[in-house]
Amino acid sequence: MTSQGLSGTPVIAVISGKGGVGKTSVSVALARALRNAGYRIGLLDADLSGPDIPRMLGLRRDAPAKSVTVARWVRGPQAQIEAMEVDGIKVASVGFLMGGDQMFSAGGDIDQLMLGRLLAETDWGRVDALVVDMPPGAGDIHRALRGRTGALAAIVVVTPAEVSHLDSSRALTMLEVDRVPVLGGVENMAFLACPCCGEQSALYPAAPEERTVWAKGVRRLVSLPFRPGTGPVDDDLSDVVKAAAEHIGPPDPS
Repeated sequence: MTSQGLSGTPVIAVISGKGGVGKTSVSVALARALRNAGYRIGLLDADLSGPDIPRMLGLRRDAPAKSVTVARWVRGPQAQIEAMEVDGIKVASVGFLMGGDQMFSAGGDIDQLMLGRLLAETDWGRVDALVVDMPPGAGDIHRALRGRTGALAAIVVVTPAEVSHLDSSRALTMLEVDRVPVLGGVENMAFLACPCCGEQSALYPAAPEERTVWAKGVRRLVSLPFRPGTGPVDDDLSDVVKAAAEHIGPPDPS
């Protein structure tokens, strides 16, 4: 995928209506699962004010940046951002452009310019699809991604809690208005499994079924357990991969 060919590249936005539901963990896990299924995958961290993809991948830039360029007049190879390659996945994040303790906090048009630069100027090489870890909620970045990509679809991440479903329902309304198809949903932190016997215990009071995103027609693709820390999700994501493949198509064998 290059900036010239971005419009035809399938993009999967991983969204949530609320922060703290494990959206970034799911984004990384989905990218890895698609890679394991034979796809060449790019992973974009679009959560500009909270870029956690580097941390999830065990990466950190210690040297602080004096400034961050959000747009360039110069085009061509000299203006490209080098993607980090981790386990065969091409990764781009504003977190790679700043020190680990710095924060990109601009908002509005500046955020959209930064997103546009990460999308168009990253040297992705050849990838079959791009997984995008979105900021929580629904706002300018979501609309900007829609305007800068062509084949866009979404996967929504929720917990069983009612407030998670409520906030995600609002995000789904925006996706419907923008005509972005929703491939399905991931229920994260659905239970806590006993390490001794495997018995499952609920972490949250479950939302009434009629108030869930499932009642709005979102397919529940998988229910994942709560995991302490920030370790990788290594559960079976085969149904999530199948849903993604419906949007991406088969891997390019060339």
